[in-house]
Amino acid sequence: MNAEILIVEDEGLIALDLKKKLQQVGYTVLGIVDNSDDALLSVERLKPSLVLMDIRLRGPRDGVETAEQVRRRFHVPVIFVTAHADRETLDRARITEPFGYIVKPFHTVDFRAQIEIALWKHKMDQKLRVSEAWFSTTFQNVADALIATDAEGNIALINGPAARLTGWDQAEAKGRPLSAVFRVTEEATGLPVGLSILETPESHDSPRTFNLSRRGESDPVVVEAEFSANRDEGKTFGVIIVFRDVTERRKAERQERQLQKMNALSLMATGLGRELAESQTRMDDALKHLIEHSEGETSRLLWDVYEHSAHQQSIVQQLIMMGKTDLGQSVLVDLNEVLTGMREQLRKTLGVHRTLNLHLEPGVPLIQTDPRYLRENLIRLVADSRHSTAKGASVEISTMTVITRDAKACAQVVVQDDRKVVTTGAKERTFEPYYQSFPGKRNPGFSLALVSQFVALSGGSIKVEATPGTGSAYLLSFPAANNMVIPQGTGNHGVNERMNDEMQIPVCA
Repeated sequence: MNAEILIVEDEGLIALDLKKKLQQVGYTVLGIVDNSDDALLSVERLKPSLVLMDIRLRGPRDGVETAEQVRRRFHVPVIFVTAHADRETLDRARITEPFGYIVKPFHTVDFRAQIEIALWKHKMDQKLRVSEAWFSTTFQNVADALIATDAEGNIALINGPAARLTGWDQAEAKGRPLSAVFRVTEEATGLPVGLSILETPESHDSPRTFNLSRRGESDPVVVEAEFSANRDEGKTFGVIIVFRDVTERRKAERQERQLQKMNALSLMATGLGRELAESQTRMDDALKHLIEHSEGETSRLLWDVYEHSAHQQSIVQQLIMMGKTDLGQSVLVDLNEVLTGMREQLRKTLGVHRTLNLHLEPGVPLIQTDPRYLRENLIRLVADSRHSTAKGASVEISTMTVITRDAKACAQVVVQDDRKVVTTGAKERTFEPYYQSFPGKRNPGFSLALVSQFVALSGGSIKVEATPGTGSAYLLSFPAANNMVIPQGTGNHGVNERMNDEMQIPVCA
């Protein structure tokens, strides 16, 4: 027993009688006070095991208000001792979460039982509070993103990584429906995910991948998520979701698949291209000889054959290019300088019926690549825009600095036009040889595959982005030469000024 008790009672005789009864059954009475201020000072100084609190006290604050401060500031259990057991008084007192009530006049057995129950309950509450603190600390320090819901599907807990991935503040997300914060769609189809996966998580034991829409951002991230039900004796108390960002892993997997396809094709292209090149050369020599010794209709037909042969020769050269495994003469290159020097050449490639606009951002970092191959592949992209747009179209080429998630700089070239928006499925296959994003349109042959190969050999990446109502764009990202790093806290010097917020800076794909 040996509990130390503070009595807060404004009736002196009742307080003395209560002290005597408590001492008779083995409790230690640390003191008697009759007002709120003295009660709070005594709790802070004496640190009692329990407070017996009269509801009616001297001074501006009554026992209910005092008990609330004792609970909130000192976590000491309070039992109300009062002669006022009316409903209104009890309802008001209940808000302070008391550990019991003793109604005057009281008997020894009654209050002793209440005190022992209150002390035991407080001990259990303390253990629970420690357990919750340990759980909360562990929950917040797990590297993976975690969200826990209550039985109604509202968020009960969300840790820091989950808040960053979803774009929600932890305090703001708490209590909101899970579907409002964890907004996911199927990775393959882009269709919204139904709540059935949350209602029956046991049927989805293996991880699943989704596109997660982040609050305030247009580009989703790819997450791998696992769901588990929080159950006890068959009753579900909520769902726990563990998820992680696998966007970069997905990009690496796609790039690896593309490289594997290109490598397999390169083996065939190298041998086939060289074999065809030899026979093509002999055929061209024979055609030249025949043309020189022919005239009239025969000569015209032979020239026609020779032109078709020249086209075949260009395809053979593309086959040979597909077998390349090196970048050529790699040097430091200024993208803006290259594009400025190519302005007229790009306009000629685009033709008179389409317009070219260059938006070159100052300060774009230098890249390491072969300038000749860079020019060839920029021409390929502009030619693709010419064949994919109608007369009167406008093609825009822009440069900018983008920042990786580890604060490294990339130089990005964007070639945008107003062609029909590329579908999600077509995006994944755009750079495959001979794949037609729009069936019935011009076949791209090896052209886009060669662009993809060049970018990969330069250490960069290329992707297709689409904006409904605007068109489609090729985004080519190259790592800055010498692993240029953006110092923290130095602002966005050289970074697109339209992206001046840290979360809005474009990320190098």
